[in-house]
Order: sequence, then C-alpha cells, then structure tokens
Amino acid sequence: MIHRALESGLVLAEHGMDTSSLERELRRRDPLLSLQGWADPEYGRIRWRVVRETPEGGFETVVCWPESGEPYPLSSGILDLLDRHDRNNSRRDYRDEDELELERQAEVARQRERDNEALADDWQFKHGRPVLPRSQALRMSRDRRRARGEKV
Repeated sequence: MIHRALESGLVLAEHGMDTSSLERELRRRDPLLSLQGWADPEYGRIRWRVVRETPEGGFETVVCWPESGEPYPLSSGILDLLDRHDRNNSRRDYRDEDELELERQAEVARQRERDNEALADDWQFKHGRPVLPRSQALRMSRDRRRARGEKV
C-alpha cells in the first residue's frame, strides 16, 4: 500500500503496482497505450507518464503522474488519473474550455436575439397606428368649430 496526501489534505491509500502489471492493465484498456518513466533531477525520483502511439509513429502524452509537484510512487492512482483525462476511452463526451466558451457565447447570442424580438414585438402595433378613444366632447367641440367656419 502506498499513501499519498492530496493538496486538500486528504490522504489516499493505493495499491502499489510494478511496471509490468501496470503495462498489462494499460494494454487491456487500449493497445496503443504504454508507460514511460524518466528521472526527475529536481526530486531524484522517476516521473511516470502514459503515452499513446500516434498514426504518424510518434507518441502523445495522455497523462503525467503527477501533473506537477513531487513525483508519486507508481500505483493504481495513475489508472484513475487516466480514466479522468483520457478523451478517447471515456464514455462521456469531453469538451475543453474553448468549446464550452463557444457554446456559452452562442447561448448568450440566442438569448439576446430572443430579447430583441420580444422588444420589437412590444413596440410594433398590430393593426397600424393605435386608435385612441375619442370622446363625445371632442366631436361636439369639432362640430362647433366647423359651424363657425374653421377648417378642422
């Protein structure tokens, strides 16, 4: 068992794994995944990463264990990290921040258009100009003015 403390203060106990068992587990998930390690001179330990072979023959880093800070001992936590970050093997549709921001901006634009249509609908008259109610006093006043010869 390997114990490691997270930034929040939570201490995790994980199963320690050797390289060959972790490689088998990665190959079971995806035949293109492999484990690579390199010496981190700052901490004097091995930093691990999971890479995927690309069609061009190169390698693309999927996750780095850990992403920053002091390297952890090799454990089953790297598989959990892989499950959270691997877009190609996850069931849920992964959208990065740029896609989410474009979606938010599109929704804001659609809402603005709906608001403008509602505002224009409120200001447009249904049957031409509005007809104001005319009182009998107004009609009688006009009749008197016409009787005097004014053009009304």
